[in-house]
Amino acid sequence: MMKKKSAFLGIILILSVFTVQSIAQSPFAPWAKLSTDAPKNISGRKFSVPTKDEVGIPPYPGAFISSVSAPSTDTIKYKQEVLPFVNLVTSDIPSNVIAFYKRNFTKAKGWNYSEEFRTFVKGDLESAGTGFVPSVAIRDESGDNYDLVYVDSSVKSKLKTRIVITYKPTK
Repeated sequence: MMKKKSAFLGIILILSVFTVQSIAQSPFAPWAKLSTDAPKNISGRKFSVPTKDEVGIPPYPGAFISSVSAPSTDTIKYKQEVLPFVNLVTSDIPSNVIAFYKRNFTKAKGWNYSEEFRTFVKGDLESAGTGFVPSVAIRDESGDNYDLVYVDSSVKSKLKTRIVITYKPTK
C-alpha cells in the first residue's frame, strides 16, 4: 500500500513539474488576428514572441500582440542595452488597463506611475521612455497604427488601448 502511495505521489510530482514548465514557457500573448487578405510573410511577425517568464511583466488579460521588437539591440550608439518591447492592443478602455497595472505595480515592488504620461516605470520616472528600464506605457488606440495594417478589421474597429511593455529579459 505504501509503495502505491509513493508511486502515485511521484507521478503527481512529475506531472506538476511539466505543467509549471509549460505555463512558464507559454507565449506572452497571442498575435492579433490577421485579415484574410494579409500577406503570408509579414516581416514583423518573423520575430519570436517572448514567453511570459522572459518578460516578467503580466500581459493585460485578453490583449493581443500587435508587434515585438527585433531580437538585436544597439548598444554601441547608446552605450547601454536598449531593452526589447512588446506592443499589446485591447478593446478595453485605458482606465481599466491602468487599474490592472496599478494593482500589479506598486511602489513597494519598485514601480512608479506617471499620471501625466500614463506610464509605469521600474525605478525613477525620469527614465520613462528611454528604452533602458522596464516600463509599461498605456496609450489610446484607434486601430490605425502601422503594426495593425494587416489585422482583421473586426478586431481593429474595437481597439481602444495600446500597451507598450519594455522589459529586461529574465533569461
